[in-house]
Amino acid sequence: MRQLALNLLTCGAAALILAAIALPAKHVLDGPRGTPNRGEAAAKLPSPAPAAHPRRVFGAYVDPWHVDDWARAIGAAPQAVAKFEAFSRNRTLGEWAAESRRQGIRRMLVSWEPWATVPVALGRDAQARPQPGYRNIDIARGVQDRYMMRFARSLAAFPGTVYLRYAHEMNGYWYPWSAGARSYRWAWRRIVRLFHVAGARNVRFVWSVNANLYEPEDVWLRNLRRYWPGSRYVDDVGSTMIDFGGSKDYPVAGFAPRLRTLHQQFHKPLILAETNAEWDGRLTWLRDLRRLLRDMPWVRAVIWSQLLSRGNAHRGGGGIVDWDVQRDPAAAAELRRIIEDGIR
Repeated sequence: MRQLALNLLTCGAAALILAAIALPAKHVLDGPRGTPNRGEAAAKLPSPAPAAHPRRVFGAYVDPWHVDDWARAIGAAPQAVAKFEAFSRNRTLGEWAAESRRQGIRRMLVSWEPWATVPVALGRDAQARPQPGYRNIDIARGVQDRYMMRFARSLAAFPGTVYLRYAHEMNGYWYPWSAGARSYRWAWRRIVRLFHVAGARNVRFVWSVNANLYEPEDVWLRNLRRYWPGSRYVDDVGSTMIDFGGSKDYPVAGFAPRLRTLHQQFHKPLILAETNAEWDGRLTWLRDLRRLLRDMPWVRAVIWSQLLSRGNAHRGGGGIVDWDVQRDPAAAAELRRIIEDGIR
């Protein structure tokens, strides 16, 4: 009996020692995703409600079934949810829109991509290769009319505003719709006309470019002008604003001149349609973003995205951009201040 007691005591002590060793190891493995206990605690709190009439819309790439969890973790609710949608899925967003409505969300941003999604592992060249049936000229000639009309009618049924970001970052070289600026313009105009026929008056067309900080501003502006479909066909101008870190370290100050140029050249409200910063410099970057937004009242919407980055995967050399703000109290606080600024 005494021997049994000693064995039990020894086993218990060993278990305690192993637990003590495992706890710091778990903390290291969690890395930049932070402490999960915050999310567990937030789940017990009521979900903040989205502001009905914000001065500047804040949105997030999060599905409406989890937007309340996101809002509890941040301490403030987005007024819009955003998603990417490829033509090849050949579906409408009826369920997505219905759930958004149930969650009190009255705004959606849809990055509508005319292609069959290319796996990141195949590389940038494969991603940029034109796809028959989805090319600009195909869309301009009506190949996708049936699908686009069905899609338009489903969005028209949503009791709120839909920001439709069609074929974004066309002024880059990594998407197939960059090929053929003239047919891009034709395709864009055809889509706008079809949506008008479908009665989708709640849809705002977002012509969204990439800031291309790697090239001189005059070259950047000259190139993106080739894709401009005309003022009557565009409601908002958008831009991607991501600091990838590493060899693609893009501070907020680097984006500011290009955002001003977009506003001055095209005379449209501006939307930051994909916004994110790499892990290491995230707090400074978010504070700088907040100051920039105060100086740019014509930026009417900010959409936060922490989805896996194709750009980082293809080029490498960047920082961590898929860290989770829901598990980062310090970054969540900065983001909450940006949301609150847009409500006041």
